[in-house]
Amino acid sequence: MPTKEVTVSGAVGKQVYATSTKVILKSVILTAVSAANVVIRDGNASGTVVLDASVGAALSDQFDLGRERFDKGMHVKVTGTNSKCYLVIE
Repeated sequence: MPTKEVTVSGAVGKQVYATSTKVILKSVILTAVSAANVVIRDGNASGTVVLDASVGAALSDQFDLGRERFDKGMHVKVTGTNSKCYLVIE
């Protein structure tokens, strides 16, 4: 499965896949040096929240979504110093 890394994006977040792109997300792996949070939206920064998850300092966790389909692209916001989010794409 392809994996896409998303680093800390602060208060604004990142348009990871263009709004014209369709993608299926299987799971998300979030790793943290300090506490971390990830918010993934279908579409753009004002799209529907599909996942809002957190992990504590020096931890990592995997969030399985089955086969969550994004029809309008994907916007990802990662917060937490030196934290990383890995998107496992089908």
